[in-house]
Amino acid sequence: MPRVTHVFKTYFPETSGGMEEAIRQYAVHAAARGFDVQVVCVGSADYTVTSQQGISTQFYKKTWDFFSNPFSVSFARAYANICKNTDLLHFHFPWPTAEILALLHPKKKPSLVTFQCDIHKMLPLKKMYLPLVRRYLQKMDCICVSSWPLYNNTPYLSPFKHKIRQIPLFMNEQRFADLGAADPAMAVSAGKKPFALFVGVLRWYKGLDILVDAAKNTCGDIRIVGTGPLFEKLAARIRNENLTNVYLMGFQSDANLAWLIRHARMVVLPSITAAEAFGQVLLEGLYFQKPLLSTSLGTGTSVVNRHGYTGLVVRPGCSRSLTLAMNTLFGDNALCKQFSRNAQHHYAAHFTPAAQGKKYLEIYQSLLN
Repeated sequence: MPRVTHVFKTYFPETSGGMEEAIRQYAVHAAARGFDVQVVCVGSADYTVTSQQGISTQFYKKTWDFFSNPFSVSFARAYANICKNTDLLHFHFPWPTAEILALLHPKKKPSLVTFQCDIHKMLPLKKMYLPLVRRYLQKMDCICVSSWPLYNNTPYLSPFKHKIRQIPLFMNEQRFADLGAADPAMAVSAGKKPFALFVGVLRWYKGLDILVDAAKNTCGDIRIVGTGPLFEKLAARIRNENLTNVYLMGFQSDANLAWLIRHARMVVLPSITAAEAFGQVLLEGLYFQKPLLSTSLGTGTSVVNRHGYTGLVVRPGCSRSLTLAMNTLFGDNALCKQFSRNAQHHYAAHFTPAAQGKKYLEIYQSLLN
């Protein structure tokens, strides 16, 4: 049974976000088809967790964190053995720690990288780091991107076009299968007004301040699910500005999340920069046949949400455009039903495990052979 090792800076259960969910999708899909899959990452201590699907996750204690780049002395020391005890390395970019270690060690195992997103913070440091990134990409056997717009808007990928593969994210449908009932409080808290639903880690690029601004003039409620660095700031804004139609709901179980998506009028992702490379929650919205509302970023978000077909795409950073689009979907039942039907077809055609998961397995087999 060949072993595939995913390498990224963080993973469940210590953190929860779109990147972690994407890695879980790849891992579960491969494990169900005969691969021994493990994830190596940085955490609060040195320990190992094994999921119900048989995915083993090895955490290495974090030594320090520099601008969302966690470094672990124990991970650096273990890196050579990690490479020795696997058949294939599947990196996830960006994580400078892993990229530097990959350059410092001789390449003895086949390796691919999923280019999850470009670097959009600390731009002066990025200019200094790009030469290393190019050497790192040159060392990879295959580079996977989630959309052609992401590739086209990342100039330093173009020299490697010969080994680029486009593989969109896909849904782990089992995640929402056989769930228990949602908390009774969900139905009570939903109220009578239709609501737009945001789900994700509350980070700088998600456009949550824009969403809160837009909420002041919408004819429905806004429900924000997730935790993250902006949680306290958003809570203070909602409280201080007396925004009675905005609900900050924190982390929710999968059962509660499924209930919320099913009962939402729309799924909204108001991100403001291309750091939002795909938008896992948009896939979940398609899966549950919900109209989508997102922003035009030059990334995979507009591949998942096709303007006028599965929902509406608006200009990023513009609360007025977001308000108008939300009010359109709150007020037009026929349009929402049309978007819901199209969402079902769009998901089935492009984002199922059968459509996309097999592409990673083909790459694995090719590299292993």
